[in-house]
Amino acid sequence: MRKSQKFIALGAVVTLGLFATACGSDSDDIATEEATTETVAEEVMTEETTTTESTESPVAADPQNIVDTAAANPDFSTLVSLVTTAGLASTLAGEGPFTVLAPTNAAFEALAKKMGVTMDELSTTLTTDVELLKKVLTSHVIAGKVMAADTAALNGMEADLVSGEKAKVVSADGVVSFTIGTSTATVTTPDVEASNGVIHIVDMPLLPLELQK
Repeated sequence: MRKSQKFIALGAVVTLGLFATACGSDSDDIATEEATTETVAEEVMTEETTTTESTESPVAADPQNIVDTAAANPDFSTLVSLVTTAGLASTLAGEGPFTVLAPTNAAFEALAKKMGVTMDELSTTLTTDVELLKKVLTSHVIAGKVMAADTAALNGMEADLVSGEKAKVVSADGVVSFTIGTSTATVTTPDVEASNGVIHIVDMPLLPLELQK
């Protein structure tokens, strides 16, 4: 009888031990599963955050006015200097809109070579008479915003320039040019957007008729 009770007691102890082990194992499994779930959730949240950040587009900066746009490009240093000397910077930085045919430094050098003078001599010629300089510069300005695509409708017609001169517009085969008398400027880079208009880069400065005599 006592042996039977001992076996029963021993069996109970073993059973409790196995139950405790099983419970401990289950608890460990549950804790592991919870930790794994939390880790996966964190990874998903991180991926979603990274994806959201990577797909957000940067905000484009607003365009500057015509004068500031030209001043930001070292290829226009001669033009900007002349505009400043003529006192036209504030006008061309104004509300507009304006269309500016902008000769680069290389374009002014090409004009000097064509005239058989040095750049210093050309600069002296242009800056000695401020009123004449204003006329030269405003012969590169059209009141209103004329994009390159708009010139197709102007092909063969004359555009009124701010200087009072008229320039013949030729727009064919993707090439646009403006001509005053015998002075022609061909657009090399069209549609440089500005906040108060547009700039078309040209390969040669335009000369008013009085400078072509």
